[in-house]
Amino acid sequence: MKRYVSLCFIIGLSVSLVSCGADESPEEFTNSQTSLEALDTPIDVKAMVLIPAGEVELGTDNKTSLTFGTEIDTRTVFVAAFYIDKYEVTNKQYAQFLSETGHRKPKFWADPRFNAPDQPVVGVNWEDAETYAAWAGKRLPTASEWEKAARGTDSRLYPWGNDYDAGHGNFDDGGSMDGSTDGYAMAPAPVGHFIDGLSPYGLHDMAGNVWEWVAERSETTDEKIYAIRGGSWTNGAGDTRTTVAYIYPAQCSDHSSSVGFRCAKNP
Repeated sequence: MKRYVSLCFIIGLSVSLVSCGADESPEEFTNSQTSLEALDTPIDVKAMVLIPAGEVELGTDNKTSLTFGTEIDTRTVFVAAFYIDKYEVTNKQYAQFLSETGHRKPKFWADPRFNAPDQPVVGVNWEDAETYAAWAGKRLPTASEWEKAARGTDSRLYPWGNDYDAGHGNFDDGGSMDGSTDGYAMAPAPVGHFIDGLSPYGLHDMAGNVWEWVAERSETTDEKIYAIRGGSWTNGAGDTRTTVAYIYPAQCSDHSSSVGFRCAKNP
């Protein structure tokens, strides 16, 4: 148990930048710049992409130095065909879910840094993401599905290739998180902003912006733990590799301003 309590604290600093604590449930969705009704975006946030069936190489034998993240050795698996969201689930999409279900609001729902309609929803735990996916007639992607969608079939380490490029996504600006490189300081970017960072299947933000929940979870005698993929606006070259997974203890899993999700579904 001590291991996960410690990890929760570290993630609260280095991944979330928000420490674990009591959940907040703001009464209203507020934003000083735009409203849900006024949002006019050229992208279809409901778009999904078909990932064809086939074998894919997962993991890497060229591991990088990570503090808590893990990378598996290279292995080849068969992944059945599936659909996956082209974009991370947005606040606007999540607001419709809240309106129709009465589900609890995310922790940062009233925070103007994180609640623009076209930003990815954050402050949601694994159960929130799973519940949203079921409501939408979808599910969370498996870890194998997520990795195939992110890196394609040529074993690339980033969605765009094998070399890190800070201009291809919303990352940590060399550790400062001041927006000096990507234009977004201390917050996620609107989904679909970084065209040069597309995955081989045309998916946006599979590296950086927000970490994404995947379906797998594990239960020990002490704790439920979950996995997140892709890195976020708080991370740089190592953590945003397509091969990296972080475990996330349940007790702090809904207190992160850097964790969101996208959905998948069967053909």
